[in-house]
Amino acid sequence: YTGWGDTPLSVRGEQEAVEAGLCIKACGVKFDIVFTSVLTRAVKTTELVGKTSGNDEVPVVKAWRLNARHSGGLQGLTQAGAVALYGEAKVTLWRSSYDILPACVEESDPRHPINDPLYADVPRDQLPPGGESLAHTVERVVPYWTQEIVPKIRAGASVLIVAHKNSLRALWKYIERTPDDAALDAKMAPASAPLVYEFEDLSDGSGLLFTKKYIMNFPTVNPKFHPGTKALGKAYFLRHAESVNNARGIDNGWEDTALTLKGEQQALQAGQCMKEKGIKVDMIFTSVLQRAFKTAEIVCMTSNNAFAVPVVKSWRLNARHSGALHGLTHEEAVATYGEAAALFRTTQGAPPACLERTDPRHPANDPHYADVPPEQLPGGESYEMMAARVLPFWKKEIMPHIKAGKNVLVVAHRNPLKAVLEHLGDASEQGAFDAQVRSTLPFVAEFIADGENPVILTKYSLSSFAPHLTPSLKTVGKVVFLRHGESLCNLNEAFTGWEDSGLTPKGEKQAVEAGRYLLEEGWKFSVVFTSVLSRALESVERICRESKNLSAPVVKSWRLNARHPGVLQGLTKPEAVKAYGKEKVNLWRGSFDVMPECVSMDDPRHPVNDPLYKGVPQEELPPGGESLSRCVDRISAFWRSQVAPRIQAGETILMVGHKNSLKALFMYLEDTSEHDMFDVRPVSTTVPLVFEFGDSGFSSGLTIVKKYWVKHTETEALAKARCKDGSLHM
Repeated sequence: YTGWGDTPLSVRGEQEAVEAGLCIKACGVKFDIVFTSVLTRAVKTTELVGKTSGNDEVPVVKAWRLNARHSGGLQGLTQAGAVALYGEAKVTLWRSSYDILPACVEESDPRHPINDPLYADVPRDQLPPGGESLAHTVERVVPYWTQEIVPKIRAGASVLIVAHKNSLRALWKYIERTPDDAALDAKMAPASAPLVYEFEDLSDGSGLLFTKKYIMNFPTVNPKFHPGTKALGKAYFLRHAESVNNARGIDNGWEDTALTLKGEQQALQAGQCMKEKGIKVDMIFTSVLQRAFKTAEIVCMTSNNAFAVPVVKSWRLNARHSGALHGLTHEEAVATYGEAAALFRTTQGAPPACLERTDPRHPANDPHYADVPPEQLPGGESYEMMAARVLPFWKKEIMPHIKAGKNVLVVAHRNPLKAVLEHLGDASEQGAFDAQVRSTLPFVAEFIADGENPVILTKYSLSSFAPHLTPSLKTVGKVVFLRHGESLCNLNEAFTGWEDSGLTPKGEKQAVEAGRYLLEEGWKFSVVFTSVLSRALESVERICRESKNLSAPVVKSWRLNARHPGVLQGLTKPEAVKAYGKEKVNLWRGSFDVMPECVSMDDPRHPVNDPLYKGVPQEELPPGGESLSRCVDRISAFWRSQVAPRIQAGETILMVGHKNSLKALFMYLEDTSEHDMFDVRPVSTTVPLVFEFGDSGFSSGLTIVKKYWVKHTETEALAKARCKDGSLHM
C-alpha cells in the first residue's frame, strides 16, 4: 500500500507514461499548464508524458493536495503484511468503504506526513491525521480544484492533471456528482490512456458545466462495418524492448545487440499485459536480431504462449539498415556526416553513405545471412527500400494466417512495424503510426474479410484498451451472482476449499431467501452456472425452486469451485495457525500470487483422489493448492469460453459460486489489480448482485454497464454481507 510513501515508477509505470505521452502527441494536444502531486511517481510520470508528447516546456504545478489517499497504518505494507497486522476483515472494510478511516499512524510514526520534509511548510492541522478515507480525500482535493484549477479552465487553458487513483476518484466524484456509495466504483481509465473531461463555462459566472468525458486513445473502428462485427483474426504488434545500443544512444540498424536488464523487464511487462487480457496467439513472427526475438521469447513465456506456438524468424523483418551510421552514436554520426545524419533519423530518406560489400558491418559478411543471396542484402536503406522488403513478407507470409482466422504476434522494429501499419491504414493517421510503433507495449489490429484481402476492423493499444469507457453501450445480457449459503465448514469457521461440505439449516434458509427476492422481481434465467461442490448445488436447487426457475438448465463445472487452500483445507483458523504459524497463514490468505503449501498427491484432500474429478486431466487440476492468481486464470478462461458467449447472445444468467472464486472473477471482469484485491465488494448469500453487460463493439467482447442489488440498496446489501465481527469480508 503506497499512500503517501514516495516510491519511484516501476518499468511498467514508465512504459505506461511513455505510451500516454505518445497518444497525446499523436492527437496533437498542447497543454498550457500541468498540475500534479508532490510524489515522485506522479512527478516522473509528468516528466515522461511531457517529454514524449512535446509538452516538456509547459509549466508544472506540484501540490500535496493532489497526493494519493493516505492509507494510514497500511502504508508500506504488502497485502499479506496488512492481513497479518490487522486481519483480512478490517483491511477489506477500510479498502471498500467510502467514509471509514483506516487505522491512523501516530504522529511519532515516520509515515505520518508531519515527519516528511516534503510537507515542512504545510500547517499541521491541514495534513491528514495519519490516514484518510475517500471522503477525507474529497475534502482536500475539491477545494484545490475549485480554487486553483477551475480558474485556468475558465480562462480557456488546456490543463493536464497527473495524479493518483483515489485523488482522481475524489475529483471525478465532485465533477460528476456521484453519490457517496458509488464513488468507489468509479471506472478508472488505464494508466496509459489519457482521460479527457470537457466543460462549458456557465454564462452566469457560477462555474463550469461538465459536458462529456472520453479516453484520448479510444480504439478506432472501421466505419464500413457495423459495431460488434466478428473479427476474422488479429495481429499483435510489438516493438522490441530496450537494447544495449538504445541505452547507449547508438544507431542499432542491423547490429545484433542484446536487451538490457530494463529491456528484459519491459518485455516481461508486455507479456504480462497480454496475459492479463487472456491473449492467445497461433503464430509468432520476428526478425533474426536478438533484441527482437529475445523480446518475443520473454513475452511468450510470460503470457503462456510459449508452448507449441510456431516461431518464424526472418531477416525481412529486420530494422531499417542505417548504412554508414550503423554502430555510431548520434554525436559521432553528426561529427562525421553533419546534417545528413540528422536528416536520416528524422526523414524517410537514404543514409548519407551505404556500406561497401567489403565492410565487416555489411550483412553479406554476417553468418546470420549466409543463406541469403548477397545481392538481396542492403548496405543501407531508405525508408522506401526497407518497406519494399517488409511488405511482401507481410502479404505473403503473415496475412494468410490472419485470413485463415489466426491470431499472430509480430515482434519487430520501429520502421518495419510503421511500414506495415501505413500499408494497412491511410495518410491521415501518420501521427498515430509513429505513436503505435514507439511503444514497448502491444498494439492490436483486428481484421475482417472484405473481398479478397482482409482489412482492419478495429485498432487499439492493448494496455490502454478500456471498453468500459465506450461512449455508448447497449445492454446485451445480465448475470445475477450469489454466494452459496452457509456450509458446515463455514459454521465451524474452517477452511473449506474443495471439501464437499453441505449446507446448514441456516444456509438452506439463506438460499430460499435469495430465491424469494428473485421471484418478487420476476427474474427468469436461461441457464445457471455453478461449481460441482454440494454447498453450491444445494443452494442452486433451493434458489431455483423458490424463484420458479427449476426449468433452467444447470451447468456444473469444477472451474467454478472455491479456491483450493492447500494444507489449510479442513482446518479451523486456530488449528491452521498452530500447525503452520500465523505468519504463513496470513501470507497465504493475504497474497494474490503466493501459493499455499500444497497437499501431497497421496493426501485425500488432493483433487486427484476425489471421484468428482475423475474425468479431468491431472495437469488441469490444482497441484494440491491455489493462489488467488491461479484461481483467476481458471475461472476467467471458463468465463470467456462458456459464459460470455451466452451473455452476448442476450441471455440472463444465474451464477452461484464461492467467496474467492467470485472474488477472482470480479477482479477479472473489473480489471482490478492485485494491489487492489481487497477493494472488491463482497457477494451476499441472500441478496442477488446483478451485472448488466454491454457489447462495446470490439471482438474482446463484454464490459460492465451497470451493477445493482435485487430489492436492496448498496448499504442494505453490504450490511447482509458482513461477517460476525460486523466487517465486510470477501
